[in-house]
Amino acid sequence: MKKELKNKEISIGWDVGGWSGKNHGLCILEIIDDEIKLLMATNVNIYHLKEKIETTIHDYQDSHSITLGIDAPLQFPQLFKEIINHNPINIFSSIKSKHMENPIAWRATDLYIKNYFGKTPLSASFSFLTSNATVAISLIGELRSKFENFSVLPFDEHNHINAVEVYPGLLKSINLRKHSIFHDFKKILDRKIFQGIKGFDYYFRDSKEKTDVADAVICAIFVLGLNRKIKSIPGIKSEIPQRFIEISQEEGWIYHPDLA
Repeated sequence: MKKELKNKEISIGWDVGGWSGKNHGLCILEIIDDEIKLLMATNVNIYHLKEKIETTIHDYQDSHSITLGIDAPLQFPQLFKEIINHNPINIFSSIKSKHMENPIAWRATDLYIKNYFGKTPLSASFSFLTSNATVAISLIGELRSKFENFSVLPFDEHNHINAVEVYPGLLKSINLRKHSIFHDFKKILDRKIFQGIKGFDYYFRDSKEKTDVADAVICAIFVLGLNRKIKSIPGIKSEIPQRFIEISQEEGWIYHPDLA
């Protein structure tokens, strides 16, 4: 089994929408050795989303390692959770004077991304992402209970099937654009298999239009860097900085390209 899994991977990119409609982007890539094959890139209705992801995991779990890259918060800020759990102790004394530092709105990982990449994720608790987050949290909870080898990082140990939070919008960040891996991502997304997908111009030609499907593809490409099986794919920084390890177990972590 280990030999068979060595160079076979399924990458699932999910641009999470809300609890209704067809605004979920889903991309499924298969990697054998260094070859990337596009199995799916489409918009998915909320009613069919769970079935498509579960079927993919079921069909490939015995022959491939599987990684899910999810564009939605997989937890909420710790202080926000205290409020909704009816435990609002010392909330106001924890609020800073600057809105961007408000710990009820932003998690430690959100502020880390802001400082490291110069781009701030939307607030999971103060924006429409509240709906997206609850969709993602609900589905991964079901997947974790159904599949024995399913882990959600950084809350669980790395496993055969792993789900992580990613942020495709980082391709718009100034710091990543200055780095050589920005051009590596462009080369990957310029491949023939992705040419029929609309929305990449938003990242590479500063178009105003983006698409859920393009974001799902970027999520899938990002998480290919987690296991670092393909040299042409920029790696994901898998080690969480020491000062954030404890809080990330409560609030989650955005796994991002390694700029080192």
